[in-house]
Formats: sequence, C-alpha cells, structure tokens
Amino acid sequence: MEDWFKVKKVADKTWAIHDKTQVACYLVEGEEKALLIDTCWGLGNLEELVQSITPLPINVIITHGHPDHVCGAFQFSDLYISNEDKGMLNAFYNKQTRKQLIENRFKDQHSADFSKEKWINAELGSVSTIKEGDVFELGKRDLKVIAVPGHTHGSICLLDEENELLFSGDSVQTAPVLMHLDTSLPLSTYFDSIVHVCSFEEAYDKILPGHGKTPIDKAILNELIDGVSEILEGKLSGKPEQTFFGEGLVCKFNKTSIIYDENQL
Repeated sequence: MEDWFKVKKVADKTWAIHDKTQVACYLVEGEEKALLIDTCWGLGNLEELVQSITPLPINVIITHGHPDHVCGAFQFSDLYISNEDKGMLNAFYNKQTRKQLIENRFKDQHSADFSKEKWINAELGSVSTIKEGDVFELGKRDLKVIAVPGHTHGSICLLDEENELLFSGDSVQTAPVLMHLDTSLPLSTYFDSIVHVCSFEEAYDKILPGHGKTPIDKAILNELIDGVSEILEGKLSGKPEQTFFGEGLVCKFNKTSIIYDENQL
C-alpha cells in the first residue's frame, strides 16, 4: 500500500488519501460509521488501507461519475452517488471500457499487488442514489449533500458543518476546474452551483478537493465565482489550449483556473 498511497490527516478523524495519479479521496470517521468520499482509480488496495485506519463499517459516497473517482468503487459494498451520475458510474464498469482504460492509459502504472484481470472484471456492489439535502449520519458527525451540477450533471459537495469542512470533489479546487468535457453542463449552470455552495460558507472554513493542494482556503470559491462571472459577462476570455481531454479555453485566476467551452456558456 505504501508504494501507491499517501495518507495525510487533514482534520480530526479526517484523512486525505492520494494515489500516485494525484487523485484524492477522503476518509471521515464518526463514532458509529466511517464514510469514504470517492475511490480513486482502484489501482491499489484502497479497501485494505481504509481498514488499517478505521475498524468501523464503511459507506462510500462518490462526488461525481468520472473514472478517477469511481473505478475503485468495486472494493466496497455500500455505494452512494447522485441519480444523474449513476449511469456514468455503471459505464465505467463495462469490461471492454475498463480493458481499454487500463491498457491505454496506465499500462504498468499501478501498485505492486495489483491484478489487471480483477480490475477489468470488477463488479459493483449495492448502489443507492443521493440528492440535495440528504444527510449521512456517522454517529455524532453528520455530512450533508449539496448538489453542484456543472463539472458533471450530478456533481455534489459534502458539508461537515460541525468540523467546518467542505468536500468539493472536482467542483472547487486549485487544480483547473474542467468545464469543457462531454459530461459538463453550461458554464452558467456551474456558476449558479458555486453560488449555491457559497451560500453555506458560514458553515465551513476549509475546502477539501479531489485534486491539487488540500485543504484549501474557502476564498478559492469566491475567486471562481468572480472569474466565471466575468467570463459570462464577456469581460474575460480564456486562451485556447489543447488538453488531455480536448481543446478548451483556459482562464487563470489567482490560485485556481477554469477550462471551458465557448459554445457551452
């Protein structure tokens, strides 16, 4: 496990787990249950690592349906995702899709105990859907679902009000926020979503994202709101750039940036 994952305690009973592909998931512990937020690519034994940290039963909640957040979900039994992204989750458990992913994208990039055959043929456990306002009760620790459609149709954040933490998935981060993908909604929808998240800002102090530095200051959210507003008002334009996921317009702000499609405003 140590060759693939890095674990960092980021708050009381809260751990950030990064794999070597620089994707983060989070383990949150209450008194009765623990919650794993996202599952990375599944190229290492995340289940074993989680069990080494907590003896409590685990629920898994997925912030959105992209493969770097869902492909490790097969290692767990109780899964939760928005209804809007459930189809995407299932699509990344198609055997041919997984075969192409592992052979074309990662090849030999995985942990020492990785089984390619097991990864390709992985099947999902029980999957339940979640929505805005749902609360996960872990025992003297509650996490509330906030819907943030934009990066994907069913992206969510999770609010831990007692500990003043917001788990933001890929919707708020210092790494570029990708809004030029086939799975992305118009930039105006994303703007409305992050304004909605900002309406809870008195309840959190730190943001824990799916990529990049963690934790980050909540001021990043206001930076995104101001920048996206200027794009939508025509006051700011991004520069064309070819990314791994196709061409997009890149707008760099102070501590973060966004990549968007000019035809999806």
